[in-house]
Amino acid sequence: MKKSKILHAVFLFLVTLSAALAAWAYHIKEGADLLNFTVSITGFCISALALFIAVRTYTSIDSVNNINKMEGNILDNENYVTSLPELITTFKSKESRDLYAELFKSIEKKLKNESSTAAMLADTLQHMIDLIVLLPAVFNASDAEKDSYKTHIKKILKQTEKRCEILHSINKGSSIQITETIKLFKAVIRYQDLVADGNFNIHADLLHVRGPILKNPVTRTVYHNYLGLYHNKKGMHLLRKALSIGNIDTLSIKGLALVKKHAQTIDPSILEEIEMHLRSACNQFDKALKISEEDMMWPGFITYNKARTLYFLHILSNTENTWLASLDEAIEFRARVNRLIDETLTTSQVDEESVEDTHLRQFFRYQEELARIIRLNTTISENNTEKGKHLILYRGGEITPTSRINFENTPRFSQVKSYQEDIIQALKSMNAASTH
Repeated sequence: MKKSKILHAVFLFLVTLSAALAAWAYHIKEGADLLNFTVSITGFCISALALFIAVRTYTSIDSVNNINKMEGNILDNENYVTSLPELITTFKSKESRDLYAELFKSIEKKLKNESSTAAMLADTLQHMIDLIVLLPAVFNASDAEKDSYKTHIKKILKQTEKRCEILHSINKGSSIQITETIKLFKAVIRYQDLVADGNFNIHADLLHVRGPILKNPVTRTVYHNYLGLYHNKKGMHLLRKALSIGNIDTLSIKGLALVKKHAQTIDPSILEEIEMHLRSACNQFDKALKISEEDMMWPGFITYNKARTLYFLHILSNTENTWLASLDEAIEFRARVNRLIDETLTTSQVDEESVEDTHLRQFFRYQEELARIIRLNTTISENNTEKGKHLILYRGGEITPTSRINFENTPRFSQVKSYQEDIIQALKSMNAASTH
């Protein structure tokens, strides 16, 4: 029982006992006259009421202090890192629909049952930030139910804002970390929603987040990574618009060829703005990489984002940069993460070991394969020009026009499949050209 309830119960007992004793004293022969008795009981009741109000005030102040207390909250922890093995072992669903249900159930449970104070709400928000990287595993899957996902995430955002409003009504000054983290979560969800729909004209929600205020390294990593993605998408939107590319994927072999062929026809003022956005994106990715040095998972995402940004800067400015080294580094990071995931999901039996296959495992394998495929796309595109030749590598082996490639199969994520088919056709074309 809570302290305030115990005090109320004791007080009620004492009042009841006192009233019973007073009534008993009045009715016995030795009792005082009615006037003295009435004055005494009235004075006692007034004193008791004053005591009750004082006790209520004390317990209310104590409750408010507990709700506002932020000491040691996780959003202020400057050494916090996301535990990838913990996420992998917690969410072991085999299908995307089951993973979807598990992720949202986890968030809703913490919002409902574990967010009554500022420190607890901070912990819930950090849990939501940790799960941001897993949400694309749900809505990028081939069988994704995007409408259901959008409805559900709006419900969660509404519940989160309601919790924040309750906290603000008590004390606004103590919740700035919570306020900015909620803004960050909303902005990232907004970004993921637009990109999932193929919309490159990203809104500036992330610019409203006061990033320098954020202290937690994972939260700061998410902020700088997605701010970099914001600038990347703004630059690519301007590029697509300037070249009238339409729905063509700029990272496909066909899309890369179109950009390389017509890049110099872009109006200089527009080209300057595109390059400005892409350079800003690289600056943000560098900040995110510096913050996430101790993290196992995030560098694989950030370095890949930086590599493809650098490649388009290389095309548009017609200068060399570190795009290929960054892409190779991204592949290495992602391969290392997948080795860790396999170790985490390995189950030992009497004579053999097996790896438990989950949807999250498939998602991270898809991420590695995507980086490897984009390396093939970019190096094939480079080798189709008169510039220096780049090694066309896939999983450590050099690819030639006559090579037969055993691609990684990613049936749950269809984007890679179309890239793989385009590469096979491109190699056939290169082989045909070399025989004439």
